[in-house]
Amino acid sequence: MDHNKAKRVARVLALILCAAMIITSFSFVIFLPGLVGANGSVVYAAESKVKTDADLEKELGTLKNLIKEISKNYKDDVSYDTLVNGAFSGVLESLNDPYSVYYATTDESDSFMDNATAEFSGIGVSVERHAEGCRVVAPIPGGPAEKAGMRTGDIIVKVDGADVAGKELTDITALLKGKEGTTVKVSVDRSGQSLDFTLTREKIQETTVYGSMLEDQIGYIQITQFGSNTDQEFITERLKLLNQGAKSLIIDVRNNPGGVMNAAASIANQLMVEKGPIFHFAQQGKIVETAMASGSATRSVPVALLVNEGSASASEALAGALQDSGTAVVVGTTTYGKGIAQQVEELDNGASYKLSMFYFLTPKEHVIDKQGIAPDYAVYNGLGLSEDQIEQVYKSLAPMTEEIKYSAGQTGLNVYAAQQRLEYLGYDVETTGTMDAATVEAIKKFQKEQGFSAYGGLDFTTMKAISSAFSDHIYGGSDDKQLAKAIELLKK
Repeated sequence: MDHNKAKRVARVLALILCAAMIITSFSFVIFLPGLVGANGSVVYAAESKVKTDADLEKELGTLKNLIKEISKNYKDDVSYDTLVNGAFSGVLESLNDPYSVYYATTDESDSFMDNATAEFSGIGVSVERHAEGCRVVAPIPGGPAEKAGMRTGDIIVKVDGADVAGKELTDITALLKGKEGTTVKVSVDRSGQSLDFTLTREKIQETTVYGSMLEDQIGYIQITQFGSNTDQEFITERLKLLNQGAKSLIIDVRNNPGGVMNAAASIANQLMVEKGPIFHFAQQGKIVETAMASGSATRSVPVALLVNEGSASASEALAGALQDSGTAVVVGTTTYGKGIAQQVEELDNGASYKLSMFYFLTPKEHVIDKQGIAPDYAVYNGLGLSEDQIEQVYKSLAPMTEEIKYSAGQTGLNVYAAQQRLEYLGYDVETTGTMDAATVEAIKKFQKEQGFSAYGGLDFTTMKAISSAFSDHIYGGSDDKQLAKAIELLKK
């Protein structure tokens, strides 16, 4: 076996990523070995002149000549590295898929993986912006910073002797992170006292699961992300709450961007009492792999799952599994709708890429991508606005009073007014006044969670429901109505 093939075999637990493109959020999975290399063929469009391996080799030769010509004749100096990386990037960009990305350096891919797995090498602190640099919110228990004596409130002013005042927070945290076992000197200001800490970076595992007891013996578990250790954290919190007398559970994955898919599958398996599918992976129109529940869940209790438009990828896989299997009642708003999985691979040149390879589906084979998971009970939380703020919001709105229904492609005032309200409710629309594709999809999602026929038309029943939901959202105050609904359901 050659060296490169050995490397590929060593990576049998493929890294399959589900990047939920919500601001800077992400989501990824470590999935089943059966998926790796299941289909190595390359499919080309019929009109392509590249139909065989020989054709491909010829075109690659042409590309090589192009790179050499550009390097020789371009108006400025340009290296082969720049052009080759551009060619690699272009292959991924040609897919028009924001989730398929080329990483030219290991730093780029390592940074993504650190964030996605909730695991990184660093000094173990959470920080926030501060005029003089950044402020320590809290040292991570057991991390290098805590062991060295850094405290909440310390202002980090220098890293390795370099002043960090005015730097972006992401730039400062990048300086604090680094290869496990390396050292970094951190200078802090503690109430006017200057202190220096020389710290050895360690592998840090962020906490992603938090539990507490609520009223009426209801246990509450919040999952902020699906990291590589989240399922183990969940086991600990769940057993702790059950041992404290919890008779039911609320699991909160609102604004959870996703993460390690195996963790989501493991958590579903802990809760599902019947054998059956947790989710399916589909490729080119066929289901190629299924994660199965063993049916070995113990100490089963009623479960309510909280979701919203910020719940994405692995969060949606968990929601679909628990909803389809009848394990949990789902409360909140329709989830983000990110149901595509990517696999991460290394190239022989040391670079890497992630490529969209699969759709993941619910146990009943419902599509998640661009659809999301509609809750069993649609509940919109209020914005906590003052009366003056509410008045200003309503002044900015167009009336939705026309006696006209609208369908795809049509333009009108009702459409514009509906778009304004849907935008406030968290749907991905632009206020154009036209029933474009994004608006039709948003209306379908809204109709689905309201229990209407989800056909995407703006009819009178849908407009009335949008107005009502918007009003609840604006006037709802700052109380967590979604949590209150979950508690109400579990009390029954």
